Amino acid sequence: MRIQPWLGRLLILSAVCALSGGLQAQQATAPTPTAPAKADEQPLALIMASKGPAMVTNLKRERYPALPLQRLFKGHQIDLNAGARVAIALPGAGQQRVYTGPARLWVGAGAISVRPGPAPKVKALSDDQLDLLQQWLTEYPRRGNKADLKPTGNLEVLEPRQEALLLSRSPEFQFRGELPREGSLLLFDGQGKRFWVQQLDKDWIHFPSSVGFDWGQNFTWEVRKATGGRVLSGSFRIASEHTARTLLAARVPQNEDSPLEDLAFYAMRLQLARAYDEADSIWTYLGIAVDRNGRPARIPPEQLSRLSKAQG
Repeated sequence: MRIQPWLGRLLILSAVCALSGGLQAQQATAPTPTAPAKADEQPLALIMASKGPAMVTNLKRERYPALPLQRLFKGHQIDLNAGARVAIALPGAGQQRVYTGPARLWVGAGAISVRPGPAPKVKALSDDQLDLLQQWLTEYPRRGNKADLKPTGNLEVLEPRQEALLLSRSPEFQFRGELPREGSLLLFDGQGKRFWVQQLDKDWIHFPSSVGFDWGQNFTWEVRKATGGRVLSGSFRIASEHTARTLLAARVPQNEDSPLEDLAFYAMRLQLARAYDEADSIWTYLGIAVDRNGRPARIPPEQLSRLSKAQG
């Protein structure tokens, strides 16, 4: 049985919504995300990949599984069981270190020490990786408080995400909830002119080729009732052909030959560009869902199995 192409994305987005509230206590939200980060809020390191049993202990002595994108600060501890592997990026040192268990890692003022355990494999971070880390920490500060998007009434849009960048000229809409009776989906171009109108009689919309989407176009959209009342609205962009080619050319294969940390860096790049579809696919492969503040949450194994099957 062939699974509908949108089902994997629907399940991924559902996972993000379901898991965004289950993050760890040390990642609590507070003031505005645009405020400059204080020096003591800058992490020493970020976990880029984790495989096997590895647990982080924070300053409050709370323990939780090590996940990609988690930030490490002075006083944190990581315990790796036998067979575990953790890749950690240290922007200040310009290094990436890969640790294997059994080991215990201690995060100090400017370094990570191993007591006890084997020495890590160390390599230099590339300029591109250092730039991605800096962009990520700026876009997603430690105490960011971007609110999760809440559905309006009984209807929400799962696809395209708000302000998403699409890497193809084939937009699709996926709704969840109660569609307005005899409602319509209206698209407007970058000048605010009506571009397309379609009756909204199903929750998945694929446009015919005659619509004529092109590279570099910006769109806003609305769902309206038959009486004219607006139910939902949003926006998305189709990337320029150059941007789409560049992002897709940097693709890291999702297979056993690709280091998990390389996949995480590529997903970072996609998410920072707002290419959420492609980024979510990689985060799912890495076993996490990422919320609007860049915080990871572990996808439960049973749900991860369904997502993997849906992605094919």
